[in-house]
Amino acid sequence: MDPRPISADSHVTEPPNCCTDHIDPSYRDIAPHIVRHDISGDVFVVEGVKQPIPLGLVAAAGREPSETRLAGARFEELHRGGWDPNYRLARPDRSRLRGRRADAGARGVKA
Repeated sequence: MDPRPISADSHVTEPPNCCTDHIDPSYRDIAPHIVRHDISGDVFVVEGVKQPIPLGLVAAAGREPSETRLAGARFEELHRGGWDPNYRLARPDRSRLRGRRADAGARGVKA
């Protein structure tokens, strides 16, 4: 039996076009999407959620707390393994996990 653990709390960050490009066209106007603000940086806007969700918070895994910021993070600065499956699979597993169960990022937020 393989003694390495399985992560039950891995996350992915959806690319900016994830919902808008891959949803029934009749829902595109209310689909979760990313908006770029000069001060706030990139934020997820989710129908029914009062406040936009800063990407700097939903994609903070693997960063030092001092590197995590509420405002100013842009999608292209995020950890590439969080949204690019080929990049994630090509990297050696530094955590020495046997496997992962991945959850969605901001789309999973409850209103």
